[in-house]
Order: sequence, then C-alpha cells, then structure tokens
Amino acid sequence: MSIDKAELTRLYSLLDTVKDPEIGISIVKLNMISNIEKKDDTLLIWIKLTVPGCPLASTIEKDVNEALKNSGYSKIELTFGYMTREELAVVKKELYGNSKSLPPPIEKYDKKNVKNIIAVYSAKGGVGKSSIVAMLALEASRLGYKTAILDCDISGPSIQAIVGSQYHSYLTKDKKFEPLSLFGIKIMSISMLTDTEALIWRGPLVSNAIKQMYSDTDWGELDFMFLDLPPGTSDGPLTVFQSIPVDKILLVTTPQNLSQLVGKKTTVIADALKIPVAGIIENMSYIICDHCGEKMDMPTDSGIKDIPLLAKLPFKKELSTNAIKSVDTDIAKELDSVLIGLIKN
Repeated sequence: MSIDKAELTRLYSLLDTVKDPEIGISIVKLNMISNIEKKDDTLLIWIKLTVPGCPLASTIEKDVNEALKNSGYSKIELTFGYMTREELAVVKKELYGNSKSLPPPIEKYDKKNVKNIIAVYSAKGGVGKSSIVAMLALEASRLGYKTAILDCDISGPSIQAIVGSQYHSYLTKDKKFEPLSLFGIKIMSISMLTDTEALIWRGPLVSNAIKQMYSDTDWGELDFMFLDLPPGTSDGPLTVFQSIPVDKILLVTTPQNLSQLVGKKTTVIADALKIPVAGIIENMSYIICDHCGEKMDMPTDSGIKDIPLLAKLPFKKELSTNAIKSVDTDIAKELDSVLIGLIKN
C-alpha cells in the first residue's frame, strides 16, 4: 500500500536522523532508502547497504527503529539489499561534497555483566598471541570461570580457525548475535558474521565492527572476557582501548630483540591511554628436546623495564592448531598463575 506524500515526507525527515555507522552521514542523504510502503499496520522499509556482507546492518536496523518508534510506528520490517556500482558512485559524490572528514567520536561502552576484560596485545605480529588467548580462555573455563573470547582482528581473524569451527552466528529474538559456545567458552569473531574470506576495510568500518561485536553479542554474565587484539597501533587496537572498558593488558612478546623493542612501544600506548599493563607473557621462550627432555632457553634481550614477567611458555608447533582442545600441564601451571594474578590484582 502506497503512502501519501505528507506522511512520506515526515518519514524521510525522521530517517534523516539515522546515520551510516561507517560514514557518519544520513542514510537519506546517501540514498540508501530505496522504498517505503505500508502493509496493514506494518511499515515496510527497503534499505540498500554500501558494503556486501556488512556486519553493521543490525546497527542501522536498531537506529531506524529508535528513530520511528516514538512517532507511532510500532511495527517495522526492514529488508536489506546492496547498492549497484552506479549507486555507489553517487555516494562517493556525496562524500566528496560533505564537510565531514572524521568519523563520529568514539562511544565508550559499559562493562555489561563482565567482571574482568583483559586485552591480550602485542604491537608485533607473529608472537602467538591468538594461541595464548585460546589457552588462557580454556584454563579459565576449566577453573570454573565463565569465559568469553572476542576476536578483535577484523582483517586477519584466527580464533575460529584455532578452535576448528565452521559456526555462523545468527540474530536472537532480542536482536543480539549468538556467539559460538565451545568448551564452556563463548566466542565471537567477524568470520562468524560474513562469508567473505578476506575483508579489505578502512579504519572507520573496522572500528565499528569491533564495537558492534562487543555491544551486540549476547554474552550473558562473564568472569573473564579475553580480547584478541590485532597487532600494530592502528584503528583496531585503538578502538578497543578507547571504546571498550579494558581492565588490564597482557603483553605478549618473544625473546627476540625485535619483539622486545616493539613490546616497549606497546607500553607507551598503554601509558598514554591510562590502561594498566598486568605483565608479560613471553612466548617461544625455550625448547624441550624431544630426545633427552633437556630445556634449552632461547637467546633473549634484557626484557622490558618495570613490567613483570608473568609466564614463560615453550615453543611448540602444535600450539597453533591444538590450543583450545588441550593445554600442556606445564603451560597450564604457568597460565593458572597468570589468571590468579589477574583476579587478585
């Protein structure tokens, strides 16, 4: 059923307050609304997204409902499609002509029902950070703590591969993402929300995806949430530190001089953002000989001044593929002491 001109004008005026989460411009100005109709007492709205497989559709849906619910529209159904190349060209013209050059200020979220939010971080890649996140979560769950993992690496998520799952998330009745539950651990990753093998996204979209996974996932009550951060100092980790109420940072390094040097730079970031660094987990710290059982330490630098060394883990090639299934006894002891320290301090 068509809508009269006066009501249609009013609807577009209300929807003009809804902004694209990545671009920060009204969905009306971006020509994202392709049609509006009525069926009985239900308002039907068709919206064209700018990015195929965009994980932020639910954010737009929530904002549209909030914009209309106070104006008498209680029943709303949204249908999402995607823009053509020609339609995207029009969006680009709008962007070039718009004075807004920066994304909206980062919103600070609350802690929900999470007692301890721990960011596992290293500014250098390849140090085994994701495997350590998986093992920490498994040990926390084994000790009886309600535990979750949020994979904050949008361009290179690896947690789902480590746990060996093909799970694809879905929206609950409350419009929340349903996380994977495995070994008593709740897990969410961008790979569970899109079928795209490689996401090539710019900073604002990366930031919004991280924030939405945190805020719109049905986590329930948790004792620990471990954040698997991407390496580096770009939008991904900065978004986490500025928008998610991180309690402490666990810094992951290896004995090599380069890792130690980059680790020192990581502490500068933590200091600037006033987030305490609980300590260092030194990965690939030593090797156990398969034949004689002798422990051989790796050559190491002098460490990072004023940051306590919480654990030293061995180099084991099987950790990258088996981390969440079982934890070696010696490694478990090291990680248990880390968890106890996080709770006490």
